[in-house]
Amino acid sequence: MLKGIAAAPGIGIGPVYLLELKPGQEESHNNQLLNGPEEVKAELALLEEAIGRAKRDLEELAAKTRQEIGEAEAGIFNAHILMLTDPTFIAGVKEKIRVEKKNAARAVEEVAEAIASSFAALDDDLFRERAADIRDVAAKLLDNLAGGTRRARELKAGSIVVARELTPSLTANFSRNTVAGIVTEIGGPTSHTAIVARALGIPAVLGVQGLMNQARDGDLAIIDGSAGVVYLNPGSEQLEEYKKKKAVLEESRRDNKYAGPARTRDGRHIEVAANIRNADESGLALQYGAEGIGLFRTEFLFMNREFPPGEEEQFHVYREVVAAFRDKPVVVRTLDIGGDKDLLYLNSSQEENPFLGLRGIRLCLAQQELFKTQLKALLRAACYGNLKIMFPMVTTLEEIRQAKKIMAAARMELEAGGLTISHVETGIMIEVPAAALMADVLAREVDFFSIGTNDLAQYTLAVDRGNERVAGMYDACHPAVLRLIDMTVTAAHRYGKWVGLCGELGSEIQAAPLLVGLGLDEISMSPVFIPPMKEAINKIAYHEARELVRRLLELPGPQEVRAALSK
Repeated sequence: MLKGIAAAPGIGIGPVYLLELKPGQEESHNNQLLNGPEEVKAELALLEEAIGRAKRDLEELAAKTRQEIGEAEAGIFNAHILMLTDPTFIAGVKEKIRVEKKNAARAVEEVAEAIASSFAALDDDLFRERAADIRDVAAKLLDNLAGGTRRARELKAGSIVVARELTPSLTANFSRNTVAGIVTEIGGPTSHTAIVARALGIPAVLGVQGLMNQARDGDLAIIDGSAGVVYLNPGSEQLEEYKKKKAVLEESRRDNKYAGPARTRDGRHIEVAANIRNADESGLALQYGAEGIGLFRTEFLFMNREFPPGEEEQFHVYREVVAAFRDKPVVVRTLDIGGDKDLLYLNSSQEENPFLGLRGIRLCLAQQELFKTQLKALLRAACYGNLKIMFPMVTTLEEIRQAKKIMAAARMELEAGGLTISHVETGIMIEVPAAALMADVLAREVDFFSIGTNDLAQYTLAVDRGNERVAGMYDACHPAVLRLIDMTVTAAHRYGKWVGLCGELGSEIQAAPLLVGLGLDEISMSPVFIPPMKEAINKIAYHEARELVRRLLELPGPQEVRAALSK
């Protein structure tokens, strides 16, 4: 068993396809120096031609990705096209050709590796993961310099792709029909490999230390993308157990018998909703029986582009999702940037500790025009269905009041232009321990809470969930985290406000008795987990789950909580 970072949910079983460059597989770029100005001129011409071909290849890949996966993922390759004209990169390559008399392939290789290595050395997950983008662009150029002849060996359907690191170009060409799972030694939940894998519905575990020393081509492997665990050459009992788990998930995709509402045996309705990142995923959510959208992550609209989306562009995206769900609730989280996500066009200064810096609502309040533009688009879209607005990373009452003041100004501007704006519920994410501890005060200012267990656990336990060295200490089932959730639900209900949960804990079917017993009104998750979660809720009695939670809150650690849940 190897432990990594849970990057894309689901279970994959199949033979290992080891994607590793062995000696002799890589193109050999000779070290012979160019002889005279004519050879330099010819090599520069080859470079320009290769850049042109690489751009066309990337444009085609972006169009294919946009059509088959989504707009946000296509933006990855638009960013790669920009890299091909980046003066630091291209000028560095040309200088090596002109001054050092290196051939184009060698020059590309050396400059790209120098830039990628500098990114990889930074103490920031997001920048480290961008090293893969630099290497991906370089690989495209090298392929075109070699005449586009390099090809990966045949990938058999149902394989588990194992690699030290995957480039976005490779991942975008995978499909759920050919790849059963992805495992890498390098990468995290914000890497493009993770983003594309989640969009494609391919289970993925990243950041698995020692992976390439353990895995062998053709080995049987099991990956659990929800738990972040990989099994190489599992025993027969373990294999049978995971085959059954996988069959349950696959049956739930085919059989939509839990399309109706989820109710406990004693009649308590718990709304089961979906987490989505773009309009394309709303159809998948409806297909799996979502009773609404519990979390629409809007930051993917803003990423991998030169300029922020305007009001009109945002309005059309929000309206499409809201209209698809009609009267069902759609909870839209306003821009949640910072920490492990950054926007180049904001020109934000690099922070020493970005997770404790200008992120979430703090950044929105610092960038009020950007924030107001999003709020205006959301208020306009609210007329087409049941849209609710949620502010992320709230810590204080004053932050809520400032955000509502900006929203009131946005409403006034729209109404001054002749639009009629309906009432929109506003809520906040509870993902900072301070907000959970002050939930009774904050509840009086908002219409609802949604608990983000990923960050709440991270901040409560002081564990960076993207750091593979301490990832084993991260567990949302820690009693300290559960007590904060219980405190939040109790405070909200005291003031008649509803509470949802939208973190990864909501996708854990085994945790269903815990989620029900905590008294949550809504649980949202990746669409694929909606049918089995509904099935689990239908088998639970609320009064029994409440009694279970009272016992779980007194346990000393997450291991004991999970052991009790497994019974």
